[in-house]
Amino acid sequence: MAFLKVENPRTDNVPKTNLAIGQTSAVGTIYLKNVNGFQANWGIQIGDLGQDQSEIVLANASAPSGTQIVLAANTVYEHPADTPVYAIKWNQVVFEKSSAGTAGTATPMTDGTLTITPDTWDFSNQVSFTQFDDTSAASTDAYRTRFRNSALAVQTDQSNWLTPTGFTFYSLARIRDRVKDKMWNSSFVSSEQIDDWVNEWKDEMVNALVSVNEDYALGTVDVGFGTDGLGTVTTADFKDVRRVWVTTNSADYYQSTKMNINDFLPGQIFSSVHPYHSWQGDTILQVKPSDTAGTARLVFYRFGTTMVNDTDELPQPLKPYTKSFVDYPLAQAYLKDGKRQEYQDKLNEAFAARGNFVSEISGRDKSGPRYMDIVEATSGDDNYG
Repeated sequence: MAFLKVENPRTDNVPKTNLAIGQTSAVGTIYLKNVNGFQANWGIQIGDLGQDQSEIVLANASAPSGTQIVLAANTVYEHPADTPVYAIKWNQVVFEKSSAGTAGTATPMTDGTLTITPDTWDFSNQVSFTQFDDTSAASTDAYRTRFRNSALAVQTDQSNWLTPTGFTFYSLARIRDRVKDKMWNSSFVSSEQIDDWVNEWKDEMVNALVSVNEDYALGTVDVGFGTDGLGTVTTADFKDVRRVWVTTNSADYYQSTKMNINDFLPGQIFSSVHPYHSWQGDTILQVKPSDTAGTARLVFYRFGTTMVNDTDELPQPLKPYTKSFVDYPLAQAYLKDGKRQEYQDKLNEAFAARGNFVSEISGRDKSGPRYMDIVEATSGDDNYG
């Protein structure tokens, strides 16, 4: 058995108005102060998230007009005048399951499509949620969710993975939770903002690692070039080239030497077994000689991969430094709150960890004392003439 929770759609940036009059329960039409932004067949939330008797209703196929919206089904609760009303579009949550864990493909579960429940509230995380109980859950299962509009038969992309065993200590979800646990108000900043700060610090730490280990975060890609010698690197995470090999027969590869584009001379002759390359801009490679098309095999420095899914983990070398991934977002939250001294203290802690990381990742020998052999005895009585 697994109780799965998904955060309900947020109402921060959606069309909002208020009920123009009090509404009794079981009505098929609601009257609003303003219907701008509300559309036919859209999901409509009456009441704030976490508020008792908040509910989701669905507009029917008629376009809202004047101050009224006709519903596809009657309301459940009564609502007083001036109750906030939101056009959130979605009215359902779809729970999907993969029996092969996060390596598999999640598909909709039987009875796993539920109406959003905006009246629920998680006081620990300060969010409203919709919950599903998978009574046949196994420890190897993994889940994803979507929001769906049942009238329009459209849905969002899949969410991040959810797992019954929870997230690992080094995952984005656990780091985010640790940041919230240490904040004076867990809802002071959004989860998305915390994730951005975590990824900012990840870039900082990866760059520090590259500064002492040039072989870290390398990728490979083959780039074809024509008889003009030009080829374009299209790999999204390409940062800079480390090494280039060139082949014109897909069998024999020769290491290429980098050359500034201004150093090529008109009529200069190049050998195919000793090729050269230069760059025209950020991603356009030029190979010499260029009389035959071929392939340049690049080893390149990569951009750091952004942590997006809750299950995404820190790279292996960064795992012992998770505290710095908590301290840096906390520092940014203090700055956002105008607490400059607390901001500076936490930022100093994060950068102190970065300094320790650089020194510890560098080459070292801490196996014990080191001794120097003296090959010839000396004394104070030696006479050098």
